Order: sequence, then C-alpha cells, then structure tokens
Amino acid sequence: MRALHAESAGVTDTQRFSLQALAARLGSRRARFDVEYVDHCTSTNDVLATRPATPGIGVVVAGRQSAGRGRRGRPWQSPPGSGLTFSCSWALPPGTAPAGLSLVVGLAVAEALESLGARGIALKWPNDVLADGAKLAGILIELGTGPQGTRRAIIGIGLNLRGTPDALPPGATALCDHLDTDPGDEAVLAALLLHLDDRLQAFAEQGFAAAREAWQARDAFAGQAVRVIGDHGEQTGQCTGVDTDGALLLRDAEGTHRVLAGDVSLRSTA
Repeated sequence: MRALHAESAGVTDTQRFSLQALAARLGSRRARFDVEYVDHCTSTNDVLATRPATPGIGVVVAGRQSAGRGRRGRPWQSPPGSGLTFSCSWALPPGTAPAGLSLVVGLAVAEALESLGARGIALKWPNDVLADGAKLAGILIELGTGPQGTRRAIIGIGLNLRGTPDALPPGATALCDHLDTDPGDEAVLAALLLHLDDRLQAFAEQGFAAAREAWQARDAFAGQAVRVIGDHGEQTGQCTGVDTDGALLLRDAEGTHRVLAGDVSLRSTA
C-alpha cells in the first residue's frame, strides 16, 4: 500500500485491526490502495470527503461510527467488533458516467463474499446485499468534485460480520452465519477491495453493461411481483431485471418501465 495510517483513541491498531496483515493479503496489488484506519469517526464517507483525491483507491476503515448512514439518511448500526465499515474514494475517469455504479459495487461485494465461501448471497436493487433473504450489507455512494474539477465517487460499505440475531437490526444477518469459520476482518476487507478494484476498472472501460449479466444472476427479486416505493408514489409490476445502465425494469399491463436508481425502496408483493 502507498500508505498505512492509524488513528486511535485508547485502542491500538494491533488490537482492533492490522493494516500490515491487510497489506499482506492484498499482495502485489497493495500499491493500488491508500488505507487509513480510525478507531472512531462520525462516518467514513465524511472522513474521505475531507481528504484530497489520490491515484488508485483511497480507503478509510473505522472501528466505530457515531453517525453512520445509509440511503435516504437512514442510520447504519454497527456495534464495535460486529461489523466492517469503510469507504473508498475513486476518481471517475474522464467520460465515465456513474449510472449503475451502486450495482457494480454491490456485485463486487457479493463476489468477494462468495470467494470467502459465503452461501445464499443475492442482490437487491439498487444497493443492498442479502444472504438467504436477510440484509447483510448496504452501500452508499456520494458523488462529488475533487481538485481540478475531477469527479469522484465516495463509496461507503457497511457489512455485518458477526452478532447474534437480537443484536442485529430487524431483517439483518451476519456474514459469519453463512461461513464455516470466521475469516477475520483483514481477510474480508482484502477480498472486498480486490474485487471492488476489478469491477471498478471494468466499469471505467465498459460501464455497467460489463456487469449486467453477473448482477442479474444474483437478482433477489428476479421474476417476482414487486412494489417500488419512491418520492413520487408507488409502482407495482413484475421485476424483469435491469437495463444496461442499471435502471430497474418493471413490467405491468401497460408494458415495461424503467425505474432509475435514487430514493426508491423495493418491496416484494409476495
């Protein structure tokens, strides 16, 4: 890695998270990442928003967040030691449209967890990762402008690693319940970063179209009757996949409609 940083308030880096172990797992690609660990922050997205853009992927990992958030400002709960919360800063290459980016990130998360042996992984449009129908991870992407007008995406990922059902939010599950053994935080993060790097590079070259087939193979609502709830009302129909730009395809009696990613909530009518 180009840099290893640790900030702590009473808890050492080696007690909570080993950046050296992470670097070893990233192997020859460690130089692609600039990783910083903080014991506590309001939000890893907020921390990265104050950092200058860097080549490759800038990463902030937090032991604890006091104001972690998901889509539409919903709080993301992650008691210390139970989850992995981090954000990545990625400069969009010139001419790269962000359409479908949240789906690509979700796919990268799913593939990483599958590579660790996780079972029952599926994707919920536009930004949730499920395991056996329960929420395992959430994604929050915020777009901004860096120095010299460079567009960049700050990609926040929250993953439930471990915890009893009564300690998790309703409808949530933990990764360790879907693995034979706990691989450890560093192994999970390394897998996530490597798969994310692969998918972001492909996205820069080909857009979401390069990931569409793989995303649809993990679509949790494929062929199901669904209700889409947005700021302007509700739509119901059959989920028929996603378009080449990541828009949800919803079919009803009048035909197939495109639903664009945004402040939309997807619910099954089954």
